[in-house]
Amino acid sequence: MKWLPITSIAFVILIITGCSEFLEEELKVEDTVVTEGTVIEAAVTNEDAIAKGCLVGEVYIASEDTCTLPLKCDDKTSCAARGDELVTMLEEEYGSLIAEESVSTDLEGIHELYVYEIDNDQEMILTNDDVTDKDMDYHAELWFDFAWLIPESERQDINQFIVFESGDTLAYMQQHDDSGQYWTLGMNEENIELASETMITYIHEYAHYLSLKDGEQNIWVDLDACDDVLIEGEGCFYEDAYLVGFYDRFWNLPSEYEEDYVSDYAFSSVSEDFAESFAHFVLTNQPTEISTLADEKIAFFYDWEYFVELRAHILTRAATWLVRAVA
Repeated sequence: MKWLPITSIAFVILIITGCSEFLEEELKVEDTVVTEGTVIEAAVTNEDAIAKGCLVGEVYIASEDTCTLPLKCDDKTSCAARGDELVTMLEEEYGSLIAEESVSTDLEGIHELYVYEIDNDQEMILTNDDVTDKDMDYHAELWFDFAWLIPESERQDINQFIVFESGDTLAYMQQHDDSGQYWTLGMNEENIELASETMITYIHEYAHYLSLKDGEQNIWVDLDACDDVLIEGEGCFYEDAYLVGFYDRFWNLPSEYEEDYVSDYAFSSVSEDFAESFAHFVLTNQPTEISTLADEKIAFFYDWEYFVELRAHILTRAATWLVRAVA
């Protein structure tokens, strides 16, 4: 089995000579990893962060060997404000965070190339497939793009990574074990040119995991025996599932108007609408006026403190990822 520490990729990415203006402020607070109300780990001091390869103003998450901006929030109100501050800062530096320019080709379907197992504890990818060192380095970068954006504590069950060829699919997320616990992230081997499209793609797929994972839906019953909430085309969900709340509010009588969806793709199903709306929730400012149903869908996620804190944390990581991705 071939294996490659993801940390070796991290330090290659960290070797850059410049930094954006918004990273030049002095670090004043420590960062934390967001989990459902529990602080897992405090980041090290600014001095230690720079010694690890971080830029001025970044903090270092030791367990992930990753640099982020400080979180600077500890509740729903302050994290919503911190998220908006980061979105505004990043848009001023890079433009829209939701820009997409994918072009389809004549290669239809998904053609699996390589399967990697992810050791999240050791920050390592492993495979039995016959892959060159050069390709494996590139695939590790693809995985690390995702791993950098999403806190490790929030992706422990995503432990498989598949690299594929396709002319019409950028990525996918699916369960891959009989227990219903573990998930696979699939990523197109073709490089995505826009950094913003890489971000929105990964966050979209992560939203599928959040809404479809064990604990959200009951995968143990036949659909015709579902005593919980049956969503046609999606599955049997528990009454308090995120997707049930989204479905009840927006899809009992789905709108036919384009302005009621954040993208054309969101129109295809409630699951895709949830994922697209979540990605826009993370990567745009909180709506100040609710003038369309699309605005309501973004505002939907602000009802949960967990989502608001997770958004702020993803954005602290997106900032440090972007400064390297576009360097």
